[in-house]
Amino acid sequence: MVNSAAASSLPAEELEKRTNSFNARRNLLKTNPSLYVSKTRLSVRQIPVGVTEYMLKRLANYAIREFEEEVGRGEREPLDTAEMEEEETTEKGKKSGQKVKQAKIVRESSKVDVLTGKGKSKGYGFLELHKHEDALRVLRWANNNKAVGDLWDGWWRCEVKEMIKKEKGEERLKKLREEGEREQGRWKATGKSLIVEFSIENIQVTERRKSRETTHEDPETRRPEKRKRVEETPNLGQRLPERGLSLGTLISRKRKQRKAARA
Repeated sequence: MVNSAAASSLPAEELEKRTNSFNARRNLLKTNPSLYVSKTRLSVRQIPVGVTEYMLKRLANYAIREFEEEVGRGEREPLDTAEMEEEETTEKGKKSGQKVKQAKIVRESSKVDVLTGKGKSKGYGFLELHKHEDALRVLRWANNNKAVGDLWDGWWRCEVKEMIKKEKGEERLKKLREEGEREQGRWKATGKSLIVEFSIENIQVTERRKSRETTHEDPETRRPEKRKRVEETPNLGQRLPERGLSLGTLISRKRKQRKAARA
């Protein structure tokens, strides 16, 4: 907020962006009853164009660990009891032990990033965590944190090295090598830091998404119609009760009758 300690370190332009975003979100929630604030999904804006989904997921895991380490060193306040009690853990998160459910970069369908081969990033994306408390840790550590720029630098170089190993096209390989040799520090050269907020969701869209996920994960509900058709396909060797003959025998007999009629 405007009078907070974090706000005092922001340039006027950045502070205005965050204030406008807060007011716009508040108005949206007041005017549309289908909207709500997610406890586990984060909206992340001002993401540098080259950042990939893997880098965004890596940031979330790093932020959670770093938050706890800073709490241990006495550099940051821990989550309070009420925040810990509000945790929201999915069944998949419990089984896998993973903290990040999804990392998504919103991309353009009409423009392709030459280096990644994917659609060009629009500069924002989403992070979905399995627990509310982990989402809080990511938000409080990554939002307006200048240290993220150095992390992007190192992680991007690692990604470029991996892409060089797999790439076979000469033209793209040349661009990747040039990218790997570029100077460090360019990720934070713009002076912009991440804007991380709890995402505003539409309850109808959320319910459809959950339904698709449940159908995809549950083998008992996956493509029942196809299973039914397979089960009902007749076996050529099975006996027809009304005549005691197999289907194959009947087909063969019909063919012989047609040949005889033509002769």
